[in-house]
Amino acid sequence: MDRTILILLVLQGVAFLLWAGLSFRALFQIRALAAGRTGDVFPGPVSFLSAAGLWPRDPAHRDARLLWVICLLGIMAPSLWLALRAPIAE
Repeated sequence: MDRTILILLVLQGVAFLLWAGLSFRALFQIRALAAGRTGDVFPGPVSFLSAAGLWPRDPAHRDARLLWVICLLGIMAPSLWLALRAPIAE
């Protein structure tokens, strides 16, 4: 295995772990938005889904969304680069 590929896979793994953590953090932020809107400690699924529609537009979570997208690109970009670099065998 080429050293470059190994480094990319390790960096991709780190980006995935960070992305997974940010995804869970986003879920908790959405739950907090739903709880704040309804006043319930445990909002139902309909409240959660309506808050999920608000989270992408909420300016308070702009930095979290940006970091989430950067990590997602950090997962996808090495895979795309490796796929384009691989020889096509017929």
